[in-house]
Amino acid sequence: MKFRCERDELLEAVQFGSRAISNRATLPVLSGLRIEAKESGEVIVAATDLELTMQTALRGAVDEPGRLIVPGRLFGEMIRSLGAGTVSLAAAEGEVEIGSGRGQFRVKTLAAEDYPALPVDDARGEGIEVEIDASALAVALAQVVRAASVDESRQVLTGVLWEIEAGSVTLAATDSYRLAVRSLPVSGGPPERRKVVLPARALGELARALATEGATVKALLSEHLMSFSINRPEGGAESVIGSRFIEGEFPNYRQLIPDGYQNVLTVGREALLEVTKRVGLLAQNNLPVKLRLDPELEVSAHTPDVGEGQEVLDAEYFGDPFVIAFNPGFLNDGVSAIQSDRVALKAGDGLKAAVLQGEDDETFTYLLMPVRLS
Repeated sequence: MKFRCERDELLEAVQFGSRAISNRATLPVLSGLRIEAKESGEVIVAATDLELTMQTALRGAVDEPGRLIVPGRLFGEMIRSLGAGTVSLAAAEGEVEIGSGRGQFRVKTLAAEDYPALPVDDARGEGIEVEIDASALAVALAQVVRAASVDESRQVLTGVLWEIEAGSVTLAATDSYRLAVRSLPVSGGPPERRKVVLPARALGELARALATEGATVKALLSEHLMSFSINRPEGGAESVIGSRFIEGEFPNYRQLIPDGYQNVLTVGREALLEVTKRVGLLAQNNLPVKLRLDPELEVSAHTPDVGEGQEVLDAEYFGDPFVIAFNPGFLNDGVSAIQSDRVALKAGDGLKAAVLQGEDDETFTYLLMPVRLS
């Protein structure tokens, strides 16, 4: 293998692919990055930990096509340390020669024959294709992934449920204390609803990749894998992120969401965020912030030996006055995820789960369990 390319383009590709390399790799070769140069001039950079796969491409001047496996972390640091301009890579016996300006470096390679086939390659062309608006999906992931659990003892809750059917997809995540649900339209989909759970880690990487303005995304749902092909604008290279499913039964979240609420408070989103952050500074040692729902909204917190605070917000309220308390971090997560200028807080009483939604927007629902007051 032998090719030349721009250092900045190679670095961007290496950084993208390296995010699939896990520190807990079961095979030593999985600490590597696969680089393949093709006769067409396309250079493909990829990595996998067998659960998450990330692959992207760049243009290069390919003299000799071929494939090799380089140590991911060391290679990335090497490319980052090089100066701007043209970089050359050439495979030698058990190593790769890197040329940049007047510098020449040699890095030992890993055994290419030990590197497994990329799961996205095995699944290519097989499955159900779904087209999703990239910007809408990026927003949906940002809203939902935050509610996934980090507790590995219930692995299925560390993922996000995808309910996919013709014309729509619904994403849901919960850590047992809160639940985030978002629906969005798609093109295509299976004739019957299909449910899969994807790891939050993989979806976080997908959201990061979708940040490029003007990108488009197609999802391919196969038997054990879901892959996302991201095309960047202005002829940019295609990137692929693939993730295996998490096995297990995701909770029936729909039965957790009440049909209706008798108490509804509507308040400005930014104002509520600012007040709960300020007052929340005095909710320490896992103590909650209290919300008194009335024609005005009073937010308060008290931590013995630390201090207390309260602040009042103008609001619209329909219902009976009562007090409900929440974990301040979870409450701010829900409010900040809402896209509308005004937030609707819907609650039955101080003991039952409450719901946050944007005013006149029911595509996103954030259900939050209250903290029981002594």
